[in-house]
Amino acid sequence: MVPNGWEFTTFENHIDLLSGFAFKSAQYTENSDDIRLLRGDNIAPNTLRWDGVKTWDKHQYAELQKYHLRENDFVIAMDRTWVSSGLKVAEVTKNDLPCLLVQRVARIRSLPTLEQSLLRQYFSSHRFEQYVKGVQTETAVPHISSKQIKEFPLLLPLLPEQRKIAQILSTWDRGIATTEKLIDASKQQKNALMQQLLTGKKRLVNPETGKAFEGEWEEVKLNQIANITMGSSPKSESYNEVGIGLPLLQGNADIKARKSAPRIYTSQITKECNVNDILLSVRAPVGTVAKSLHNACIGRGIASIQAKKNIVQEFVYQWLLAFEPKWERFSQGSTFEAVNSNDIKTLHISLPVFQEQQKIASVLTGADKEIELLEAKLAHLKQEKKALMQQLLTGKRRVKVAETEAA
Repeated sequence: MVPNGWEFTTFENHIDLLSGFAFKSAQYTENSDDIRLLRGDNIAPNTLRWDGVKTWDKHQYAELQKYHLRENDFVIAMDRTWVSSGLKVAEVTKNDLPCLLVQRVARIRSLPTLEQSLLRQYFSSHRFEQYVKGVQTETAVPHISSKQIKEFPLLLPLLPEQRKIAQILSTWDRGIATTEKLIDASKQQKNALMQQLLTGKKRLVNPETGKAFEGEWEEVKLNQIANITMGSSPKSESYNEVGIGLPLLQGNADIKARKSAPRIYTSQITKECNVNDILLSVRAPVGTVAKSLHNACIGRGIASIQAKKNIVQEFVYQWLLAFEPKWERFSQGSTFEAVNSNDIKTLHISLPVFQEQQKIASVLTGADKEIELLEAKLAHLKQEKKALMQQLLTGKRRVKVAETEAA
């Protein structure tokens, strides 16, 4: 049922869509003063990235006016439109200009019947994502056509109500963006803390003495302070979804938000981990660290780590988190990058006394909890906005428009 005053239509009647120009790669330049070319590789979900950018002779810029991009234009990659992190659709900002539109990228502007700022909401909607997934051509390089974009169906109110809807949803966008910035800042602060505290460059106050901890740290190998269990995969015939045996942790696919998240069970138990064990991915991507919420069977993609007596488990966890980016140098460069038991056991770790381990772990765990609270807030905001979009963009929930606007 079409809401009163709305129309059932498609993008084709309300957008100006332009496909990019076929620039010849042989004529790309490397001069930083030249004009950036906006290719599909430069589009990520909700943002443009300019690493590895190609450029074009600035003296030819005026000749290509048709392909000039403007602030608030939307661009969508026509090839590989959908990636794991979302749709490759982004809004052009002032900082992205000047740039030129390249073949296999579409530029979208609203016509006078569609509020430009409302496009942001359509492109970020679950409906548009599902639409693209449903219509894109599945070949070696999945792609979507200009025609398919234009055929996207929508219910559209008159301009005053469009503007009001866009205004309301933009308020939520600002809240989401602010929370994302807070999360990024908190993560940077925590990383800085890790670099200081886990190396002894910054010493915390000993609550027993009221003074900073003193004394040299001891350098040890990881297997001297922790029990390390390398996983072993059970036979696939033992896999089941009905809870027989133990949950199976095979690799990164069974880790979500740094917690174990098993997908299946196994009735054949090979190697086990316990609740609160540290989980370490030993196959690509190598080095991902998490905590086990389960007594589980671990496959060959996982190692479990449990601190020995008089060693603080949380300190070892935080140290492995800090070490996570460095695992790349241990990878073996094969089709399936991996690290072996010896690589893990012989990791060198500097270790303070037990009380200082506890204090460092407490500070870093507190930082993690702050980040988790912000991430939970962000997830809530996104879910609330999604529900609101489903109401506002279908007319199930109407907004009040001032009489002056309606006129």
